[in-house]
Amino acid sequence: MVSAMLMALTACDVSSGKKNIYLFPVKSGKDYQYVDKEGKIIINPQFEYASLFNNGLALVRTSGNESKLGYIQEDGKYAITPSYKSATNFSDGLAWVVSENGYPTAINTKGEIKFSLQEAEEVRLFKEGFAAFSVSDSSETKWGFVDKEGKIKIPPQFTQVNDFSNGKCAVYNSSDDKWGFIDKEGKIAINYQFEYANNFKSGKAIVYSGGKAGVIDEKGKYIINPQFSSMNADHGKYLIEQNQKWGWCDEDGKIIINPQFTQANPFLGNSLAPVQKKSTS
Repeated sequence: MVSAMLMALTACDVSSGKKNIYLFPVKSGKDYQYVDKEGKIIINPQFEYASLFNNGLALVRTSGNESKLGYIQEDGKYAITPSYKSATNFSDGLAWVVSENGYPTAINTKGEIKFSLQEAEEVRLFKEGFAAFSVSDSSETKWGFVDKEGKIKIPPQFTQVNDFSNGKCAVYNSSDDKWGFIDKEGKIAINYQFEYANNFKSGKAIVYSGGKAGVIDEKGKYIINPQFSSMNADHGKYLIEQNQKWGWCDEDGKIIINPQFTQANPFLGNSLAPVQKKSTS
């Protein structure tokens, strides 16, 4: 029996600012409930686990010794009966579920089965119409990609992969011990050359080389040469770490807030960001 592991991710990207959230899962005692922005209880405590709502559905786990995963509507009623031992949130209109003694199976928001991957060990959420999945034998694990119709578009061949974004996906080649990027046909779009590579966002990707972080464009050309200990995209700028201090640079790498904070969180499009600056005395 394939031991399937599903990556249960957050129901929506709160930092993107693209989705309005009306209900929030809050733990009350041993169980989760849902409250609105004013703190009023909308769905009573009853779930062992509860995610944020995404397109009107939230992934929840029932309480009790034989708990199962299912999906509720914003009125608290089940849209998809809790019957799964593993499940992910919906992405691109599909979610992965695993029934008892079953295999990773893609379902739509009505709970209808689209297809199963019997040989898959791990599966990830669909991004840009593709989902990464892994297969294993006694010696190694390889990753490939399946489309929303269940067709294997890129056969398992990579040691590690990220998700597709801006039409490209960062992949790791163990023989070169480097990361590069492929397109949706599985062809190398940017050669293996990085120690690590993040997903593309708005045509730019943070990569690491020589132990330092920089930024490349979609052709693999450096926009910001590797020079920072760490970088995080932050809505038109970058949160950067340099000499164990955090600050910000613009999209060209120019420092706009000197690295001076011992801890810092991104602005996320807001006018303020939380930071911490410890005294040296």
